[in-house]
Amino acid sequence: MKATRSLPIIGLMLVLLMAALVPQVSMARRPHPTPTPTPVALKAPTLISPANGATVAGNINFSWSVVAGAARYHIQAGLGTAFDGQSNIIENWSLTSPAYTFTVNPGFAVYFPHLYWRVQAIDANNVAGPWSQVGSLIIAK
Repeated sequence: MKATRSLPIIGLMLVLLMAALVPQVSMARRPHPTPTPTPVALKAPTLISPANGATVAGNINFSWSVVAGAARYHIQAGLGTAFDGQSNIIENWSLTSPAYTFTVNPGFAVYFPHLYWRVQAIDANNVAGPWSQVGSLIIAK
């Protein structure tokens, strides 16, 4: 009979022994997920240069206002205001400053005498803000 009474005590001792041998993980050691940056409501950039309707000779220096919360900018320039991809001459998604220079090759103005352009800001979460107004320019021959 003594053996049956000692069985619960032996079981309790085994549980206590296992608890002592198993390492305990404190809350401070548990990995925590990296917080996601809070989305920012981006504003549309304001086009600065070239001025709307300007005639440009040589390289085209595009510039626009800085947008608070922007991690990068996306510029498009093309033959029409639809910006449908087929008529886009410029498509750059990775600009980290509010400026872009496009090198005009000889003969470019013959095929592309008039360009429309726009810009949008993109935040650190890759969320795009609204587009700027559309600007236009004429390339001198």
